[in-house]
Amino acid sequence: MAASPPSAPGRIFISYRREETAYPAGWLFAQLADHYGGGQVFKDVDSIQLGDDFVEVITRAVGSCDVLLALIGDEWLTITDAHGRRRLDNRDDFVRLEIQAALTRNIRVIPILVDGARMPRADELPDSLAGLVRRQALELSPARFDFDTGRLLKVLDRTLAEVRAAQPEPSPTPVVPRAAPATPSGSSEPPGGQRRRRSTRARVLAGAGIAVVMILLIVAVVANSGTNSPTGAASPSPSAGAATTSPSAGAATTSPPASEAIFRDKFSSRAAGWEGDGAVARDAGYTGGAYRISAPPSAAGGAGSVPTKASRVYPSAPPRIRIAVEGRRLPGSDQSMKYGILCRINGDKAYVLTISDSYAAIEKWGPYKLLKEANPQVDPSSTNELQAVCTGGRGRQPVHLELWVNGEKVVETTDRDAPLPTGFVGLVVATYQTTRASLAEFDNFVVQEA
Repeated sequence: MAASPPSAPGRIFISYRREETAYPAGWLFAQLADHYGGGQVFKDVDSIQLGDDFVEVITRAVGSCDVLLALIGDEWLTITDAHGRRRLDNRDDFVRLEIQAALTRNIRVIPILVDGARMPRADELPDSLAGLVRRQALELSPARFDFDTGRLLKVLDRTLAEVRAAQPEPSPTPVVPRAAPATPSGSSEPPGGQRRRRSTRARVLAGAGIAVVMILLIVAVVANSGTNSPTGAASPSPSAGAATTSPSAGAATTSPPASEAIFRDKFSSRAAGWEGDGAVARDAGYTGGAYRISAPPSAAGGAGSVPTKASRVYPSAPPRIRIAVEGRRLPGSDQSMKYGILCRINGDKAYVLTISDSYAAIEKWGPYKLLKEANPQVDPSSTNELQAVCTGGRGRQPVHLELWVNGEKVVETTDRDAPLPTGFVGLVVATYQTTRASLAEFDNFVVQEA
């Protein structure tokens, strides 16, 4: 059984000048981030970390967006630089570059006329921006902000639905053989004390500034046609379990309640039959008393694995479960990767709970939806204990989801929109615009009824 890539929501870029439309841009960002998720909306001060190359990130963000909103105020045409020259006449002006790139790619550009501003004429613009005047504009007034943004959301919903519909159907993932044991190579210790400061949102923007539809991965999982283990446990010792890592300093935490383990695996043997495309890649699979998943460099991809011989959790786990595992990003991996836990894998659908550099997310795949995100202080290169809680969902009941990292609940949400039925569980490595292989190591996998 294999899962397929979800249709990702499109990215929205807000182009504005701080001197005149900073406040409307901030209000609009808050509305769009609440509706689509903050990771899908780009606005410079909210999306760029200290030390990032501003020009590089802005340019690449426009190259990966599906809609650009051009905020136009009273001084948008005439505002000048320190030398008294009109900014729009400067070929390196950020606003000019942003809109020019969007028009060149022929994506949806929506002029937003702020507080009574007028639409510019073609003869008032550089030739590269002349196409802007043919785009239907939306007026945005503080007196009717909710009404105006409501109109905008309807247009954006329709536009992004068209983007998703235009994406090609994914090719079916071929069945892969069971992974051979990998040979450990070199030290597996992460760099001491290093913590990447770059946000996931900025990292997602990395890559060539070309027409890219952002497609987040869905793990390809492979069903084993053999007989399931009668016990579903690879390591039956009652003392084996996921080690608890102390939460970050100052965090008030209480671990989720647990019961007797229905499945645990310390990866000291291959009895649970973990299989998937990430298990046959180089340096992946069972190795050194742990399990590794590898994903190759990719514009949009990833890899995953599931325990096909664990009868208590495959092909269906109980409706209320808590999954715990220790994971870490191995040295040399691409910094844009993320790793985590899958629950309720069912056909091409799954709930996906992952972490990366100071970022955590709960997503639903098939079709894709970002359910909730957060920005905890997490170093994925250190060993982290992840705990995913998936409960509810009998019939049409909502499904409640929680992601805990090192004993601290970092993000939770409830899915009420077509909640997924019960399914099996797994592990995943996800990538976007990576230039190096991405490799995560997992250990002490435990499933308990919640």
